Amino acid sequence: MVEDGRLELVRGPRNTLIPSHVLYADDIMVFCNGKASGLQALQDLFKEYALSSGQMISSNKSTIYSGLISPSRVLNITDRLGFRLGSLPFTYLGAPIFKGKPKKIHLQPIADKIKLKLSTWKASLLSMAGRVQLVKSVIQGMLIHTISIYAWPVSLLKDLEKCIRNFIWSGDIEKRKLVTISWKKVCRPFDEGGLGLRSLLHLNEASNLRMC
Repeated sequence: MVEDGRLELVRGPRNTLIPSHVLYADDIMVFCNGKASGLQALQDLFKEYALSSGQMISSNKSTIYSGLISPSRVLNITDRLGFRLGSLPFTYLGAPIFKGKPKKIHLQPIADKIKLKLSTWKASLLSMAGRVQLVKSVIQGMLIHTISIYAWPVSLLKDLEKCIRNFIWSGDIEKRKLVTISWKKVCRPFDEGGLGLRSLLHLNEASNLRMC
């Protein structure tokens, strides 16, 4: 449809490839500029697909997210397609979707979820090796998905590392324990005298380089 000129994409930064859609399982996210001709082409496509496959678009589970357009135009689009009206930011596949540069407010819910996970574990019943293993297998796994998508604010990562550090040494994210080894050394591999943990700051930098 894009190649045929029936659907116009949203505008993006110069020399940046703009997607027309994203598919995951039975979900589809479509990006377009909301012109009447494009919306009509989308409706025709949905109807054609339903007739061919027997699968119909669920209006109750479909949502429209708009940019800088007037409320009357948004209302016209929702009435035309029969979809719900959503607002930014929202979460899709575990990652927050928002407009602009990643800020602390966008990623704070994920950080709060990680802190809650650390707080609910009965760390007093775990050895230090057990706490380290939980951080490796669960906590860093919760972070790797969004860190691979966004450049996290350094202040938020430092706060998370403080909670992880307290959890490993004392079993309580709020309780600081005096130790004689630096966190930098703890994040080294086993063969270099560390515990094999990953520094969140280094992980963020590596992910930024990968995106570049």
